[in-house]
Amino acid sequence: MPEQINPSQANNGPPNLRTMGFGELLDAVFSLYRTHFLSFFGIASGYFMAMAIVISIVFLDDSVGRSVRVAIWVSIVIAVFGVSLFVVSRLVLAGAQVWLRNTVSVGEVLRQGRRQFLPYCVGSFLFAVITIFCVLLASFVFGFLIITYIEGSIGTDGIAVTTLNFIFQMFSALIMVSIPGFFITYWSFFTSATLLEGTPMRVGFRRSRALIRGRRWRVIGTVIAIFLLSFAIGFILRTVFAFLFILTGLEDIGNFIETVQWMALWELPTKLSELRLSYALMYLTNLGIDTFVMPIWVIGCTLLYFDQRIRKEGFDIEVMATHQEE
Repeated sequence: MPEQINPSQANNGPPNLRTMGFGELLDAVFSLYRTHFLSFFGIASGYFMAMAIVISIVFLDDSVGRSVRVAIWVSIVIAVFGVSLFVVSRLVLAGAQVWLRNTVSVGEVLRQGRRQFLPYCVGSFLFAVITIFCVLLASFVFGFLIITYIEGSIGTDGIAVTTLNFIFQMFSALIMVSIPGFFITYWSFFTSATLLEGTPMRVGFRRSRALIRGRRWRVIGTVIAIFLLSFAIGFILRTVFAFLFILTGLEDIGNFIETVQWMALWELPTKLSELRLSYALMYLTNLGIDTFVMPIWVIGCTLLYFDQRIRKEGFDIEVMATHQEE
């Protein structure tokens, strides 16, 4: 199978190619990120710069007409989607370089995978559409069942309605985690197969299913855990910076809970007339935190891809055989 990052390019006898448990996987992720922090963060900074430009445009759209605003937002969504996919693809290639070679060349990473970028984008768009559709459908069906049960069985009993509302919220949270987690798992393997193996889009879909088959729920659980860990790190950092903003006494900073809510949920103004220095700092801080945590989950999913290839296809043996022949 063709490799854009060929096993023969790995260092002699690379100790990295081994199966890993979840704890070993996390240790490898943070070790690689710490060792090559500047390279990974430099690549991820493309997301920061693109989003900073997008936010600047958002503040200006209230001064134009509705049709222009729609055109601006459509362009923004497309641009953010494309830039985000580009940054993720470069991080995947960088993660693979580090894992196979113990080094990374940012220039080479930026040049790699150009032919595969279009099928990768189209496939990612299909994953996004299917994920959104499934989330909306599951939420609608469960919400309809709850409303039907309330109207047909318990009327307007306050305690029962409150209980069912709580159940609905919990189930909605489960939907928002489990369904995206399911599709993100397949998308992450599709991404690695498309970019690292140079496969066409259809082959990439089949490769993702083949690599996950047999350990589906364990792999999905691992991917969800990686994303939740990244989210938790981001939330902790946002809480810390919210506390620092409170201590500085910047203008328009609210109480601690309110500031954390602004930071964590991005509940910040989008009109130029409401913009203040404190809000601008919050925007930049949020973008910086998102940029910082992005390589964590990308590296994690990339290493999980290699772990599955080792388990199912003996990729480590392939690499060692290649080195023995040299």
